[in-house]
Formats: sequence, C-alpha cells, structure tokens
Amino acid sequence: MPDTPTVYCLTRDRELAVALDEQLTGAIAFFYNDAARLSQAVILRAPDVVVVDTGAIRPDYGDAGLGPVFDFLRHRTRDARLLVRPAAGSEVLVAAEAGPRVTLLPAGRDACVEGVVALIGS
Repeated sequence: MPDTPTVYCLTRDRELAVALDEQLTGAIAFFYNDAARLSQAVILRAPDVVVVDTGAIRPDYGDAGLGPVFDFLRHRTRDARLLVRPAAGSEVLVAAEAGPRVTLLPAGRDACVEGVVALIGS
C-alpha cells in the first residue's frame, strides 16, 4: 500500500461518507453515489482501495447488481483492496454475490468506518 492510499467509496449514506472522510486522515478519499460514476473513476485512475456500500446498489436506478460491480472492479483494479458493507442480516448473501477477493465489512456505520480505517492503516 502506498504512503497515501487512494480510496474510492460507492455509497448513498452521507453520514458514512462524512465519517470515512474524517477518519481516513492518511488517505485520499473520493465518494460516488452510483456505480457508473465509480466505474468511470476507476477507468481514469485505479484506486488502492474500493469500498462498496450495498445500499448504493439500486436496481430501480438501473444498477445491474453487486456481482457485476465487483466483477468490473476485479478486472480493472487487479491490485486494489476490495471491501463491501452489507445491509444487516445479508452478510452471507453479500459475500456470495460479491465473490472472491472481497473483504466483508461490518454492517453498522461506526463499525464499518473502524473496519475500513483498520484495514487501510490510516
């Protein structure tokens, strides 16, 4: 991991975004509210870490689902650490849909932030 890791976060949870931004003092964090914008950012510059909040994956907004998002990320960011925040109670399903090379974060907002900070070392 470089000295100042770049973190991309897909979330629609503003409080999560604010908490991550405040806590990731040793990283540069960018926040996206839809999978298409995250994909565009990844194409332009590969991040060191990607956090995907399952609450941001919304089929009613045209999102294809969690599996395709992580499939794209695995192919475009081969060295990035991939993290997913599940909805409470959906951990097993989320882990299965996200697939290999994805670290499951706690569902609770504060625990999720702590988990990201601990994994990045920020």
